[in-house]
Parts: sequence; C-alpha cells; structure tokens
Amino acid sequence: MSIRLSHTPRPLGRAALALAATAALGLTALPTTQAAPTAVEAPTAPSAPSPGAEEDVLVDFVMARDGVSRAKAQSYLDAKHERQAAMRALEKRGVDVDGAYFKGERLVVVVGSDADASAARTAGLVPSRAAGQSELDARAATILRGLGSAKDEISSIGSDVTTGTVSVRLAPGASAAVRRQLAATPGVTVTQGDTLSTQADVYPGRIMDLVPGTNCSLGYPGKTASGNNVLLTAGHCVEGLPDIYDANGTHIGKGTSSRFRTGSSSVDMGLMDVDSEDRGVPQVDSRGHSGYYAVKGMSKNAVGTEICKAGNTTGWTCGTIKAYNRTVNYGGTVTSGLAEASVCTEGGDSGGAYIGVGNLAQGMTSGGPVGVDCGYNRGYSAGSYSFYQPVVDAASYYGVTIDRM
Repeated sequence: MSIRLSHTPRPLGRAALALAATAALGLTALPTTQAAPTAVEAPTAPSAPSPGAEEDVLVDFVMARDGVSRAKAQSYLDAKHERQAAMRALEKRGVDVDGAYFKGERLVVVVGSDADASAARTAGLVPSRAAGQSELDARAATILRGLGSAKDEISSIGSDVTTGTVSVRLAPGASAAVRRQLAATPGVTVTQGDTLSTQADVYPGRIMDLVPGTNCSLGYPGKTASGNNVLLTAGHCVEGLPDIYDANGTHIGKGTSSRFRTGSSSVDMGLMDVDSEDRGVPQVDSRGHSGYYAVKGMSKNAVGTEICKAGNTTGWTCGTIKAYNRTVNYGGTVTSGLAEASVCTEGGDSGGAYIGVGNLAQGMTSGGPVGVDCGYNRGYSAGSYSFYQPVVDAASYYGVTIDRM
C-alpha cells in the first residue's frame, strides 16, 4: 500500500462539487481543504449551521467506540480535557514538558528534572524521565541523514514518546541493506509501511475547488495581525497559488502562500486569502454525521487523545493521536513536521479539519496510505491512519489567530 497526499488532481463537475460541499468548519462561501473525492453520496447537510454544540465534539465517537452512555463518555472526555489543562498550566509556570501521552485516563508528561516531576505529581499528572520529544526528534533526524539517498526507502519516520523509541515505516520494496542498517540501530522500531500520497472545501471540511482541475477540503479560518480574513490549509492544496471556488462555483479566495514544494524537502502548510465579502465561521461541519461543533481554540492535544476529522471524500472519521513530528515520504517529496492519527482519509480530504478533546482545533489533513477504502461517515470504525499539519504550527508561522466561538 502506498502513502498518498490527500489531494487528487481530478476535474469535477459542479453537480459533484455541490454534493460534496457539506464540510468541517464554517466559512460563509469558504471551502475546507481535502483530496479529490471519489463518487460518494454525501448526506444532506443542514441548510444553515446550527449553534455550536456545548458538549465535547467527541462524545458520539466515544459512546460508539466504548459502548458507554452519553454521561460516561462526557465524563471521560472532561477528565482528559482537565488533565491537559493542568499540563498547560504547568507549562505556563515554567515546567518544561517535552512530550505527553495518555495511558488510559492518566496523563504522562516527560520532564527533565526532579523539581518538574514533583510539580507534575502535585498537579495530578504522571511524570516520566524517559527520552522526550526533542531527544527522539534529534535521533530521527540523525537516522534519516545516515540513510543518505536510501531515505526514499522510508515511508515515514519520527518519535514515539509512548515507548521512547524512533518509529520507522519502510516503503514497499525497501532493500535488505536498509533493513539491516535500521535493525542495527539502537532504540528504533521498524515496521512495514505503505506508499503515501497527499490528499487535497470555507466551512472547514467542505469542498475547496481549485482551478485548474483539482479539489481539496476546507481548513480553519482565521485572521492575520492586520485583520485580513484567511484560511489555513495544507500547503500542497495551494502550491500553485490557485483561485479557489466553493461547491456552487462561487469564488471564495486565492492561495497566497505554500511551504510545500513537490520533489523537495517540504512542510505541508499553506494560506488562502478569503474574499472580502466572505467570512469564516468557526464551526466544524461533521458532514451530516452529528451536526456542527463550535471551535473553542487550538492546541496540540496529548498523544492518545481522541480526534475526529471532517473531509470531502470520507466525511467524519475518528481515531486517536499517535505521534508528532513525523517525517513522511510522499513519492519523493519528503515532508516534515506532521502529526499522525489513527483516522482514515482518502484523496480529496486534504486540508480538512481535525478537531479534538475540548473542541480544540488540531490540524488539517495532509495525506495517508494509497488504496484505503474508508467508506463515508464511519467514525472510528473506518480504521487505517493519516497525517495532518498541526494548526498550531501553521498559525504560528503565518501569524494567524484562528476564529473561535
């Protein structure tokens, strides 16, 4: 299986685009980025966004996955949200947290001193003195450099703070020499990977029709320091700075910046300028699955927390956050700084919005394995995995404050 970008160059008729237009976050006349969809029948979306849900966006997901009542699912998510809030409060007090992950409902934080460990315990968290995100990221970079030209035989590489190791996925057909080199490297876990590709609507999650001839899904609307309305998206969706239309063929903006460079080492973040007559609506459209959800901020939730994404091709799919700072090989375009989640995506989902515990924006779809069949609106049962561009990093780079309820 190959890894793909979730954006597929393919012209779509306006009727198909209109069908696909129920998406993630709400922009009036704005699309969210996603890959070009296959022919799937999207459920009819509400004629207008309903008020953002007050309960956590992931309640339905946890209920279905764990077979528990709504009250128990809400209590579980509230506990995770509170522990992450405690961790962020520690960081504001100067505690250096170099990675965090959930072990059941306990939040483990990687710290570098006894004093920080004591502060974490007092806050109700579990401290760990194992290798953290920065140390593991450095190890991964060293391994990648050591592979030289053979790095193209790697599907993805990055840190796994839950095990304190570097996780490597091999590309199909990886040589015996590369397998031996990795097997001889301490602290590395090696698995067989897939061929990957990017997955290219301004409601986050809705279709984003690019001219000429491709489409993605909409990401997160926000504002620059000067007050200009923009949309954060996957860089590969706007690499050529295209004009952008919604499902009805209405011009809603234009790509203005992309850090994605086909064939070169890249970062998959980009920016779309939203037309002055249009506005961003900070609600994620679950594509007819469970309504609209208010965006209450943005973060990098801890590894192991639940996460769902809205996309034009596969609708509402869910899973958990698996890792940060993954480096991925999209057919020769080595892309760094991505997060990984056990969320199913297909071509056309690119740019679509990931949202997590606390109704906090997490990122925009980048890519995933080629040949996966996610179905539509299958929640957590779709399986597979995907990569997304963390919204925190993109907002920081472009100086954007995302819109929120």
